[in-house]
Amino acid sequence: MLFPQFSALFFLLCLSGCTNLYLLRGNRPEQQNAPVGATNTKPGLARTESEIFMSDVKNTVSKANSPRKGDAAGSVSPARARQFHETEQRMKAQRSPSLANVELLAPSDDQIALISARFGLDVADVDEMIGLGLSTVRDQYDALRPVLVMSFNGEDDFKAIKIHLDRIVDALVRSAHGAANYYETRRQLAKDAKDKWANEHRDDDRMGIDGQDNYTGRLRRAAAEHAVKAYALYHIASGACTAYAEVMGEEWQPYQSRANNRTVSQEAAAALDEALGI
Repeated sequence: MLFPQFSALFFLLCLSGCTNLYLLRGNRPEQQNAPVGATNTKPGLARTESEIFMSDVKNTVSKANSPRKGDAAGSVSPARARQFHETEQRMKAQRSPSLANVELLAPSDDQIALISARFGLDVADVDEMIGLGLSTVRDQYDALRPVLVMSFNGEDDFKAIKIHLDRIVDALVRSAHGAANYYETRRQLAKDAKDKWANEHRDDDRMGIDGQDNYTGRLRRAAAEHAVKAYALYHIASGACTAYAEVMGEEWQPYQSRANNRTVSQEAAAALDEALGI
């Protein structure tokens, strides 16, 4: 008598399972038939669902690639920002640098003497560097004067040789200015590395790898080496400017394009500011 009861119970369980499967089947979206000529006939997401899915993927990837807080691309220390600002201002201050601009950036005689003694670096002889600049201008003036100086109505025209010597001296001054500017940047980096508040690396006073110099020590050494270079090039440019004044009878002036010249109103305002001392 138990067999009919088990049979009825088994039938009810099968019926219940089939009903659940049918209900689950009814909740799924109907598959659309592929259009004629379509190559991909596999079942998948509808077009709108596919677009939403791909949009979510793009948003996720873009968020993952964006800079995080604390990354180098997302934040700059105040010291680095100040260094960049100072360098940018120095570069924009004079498009055509003068010898006075080089003198402001290059190390002085007393400073280069200390650098040479304490870092053990050889410094170029000052008289020799000045003589090199003198001979550069004098020799070209003597060699090119018969070619570039023309006579009109019994008067010599020095315009062509003046333009040539202007360019020669300008090249030497620009070279010295670039070296002096780079030295000043290296010196500022070494100065900031010594300051614990401006230094991004907190362990730079430790001994370097295999007994070598640490980070701050390398910055000091680099600044000292570039100081020697800037000092030599400054004196070459100084000698060239001196020789230019001798052969041309006037001081060398850096070239200023018309686009950078001040207007009359700006010159008038500058004259008034100079009178007031502001």
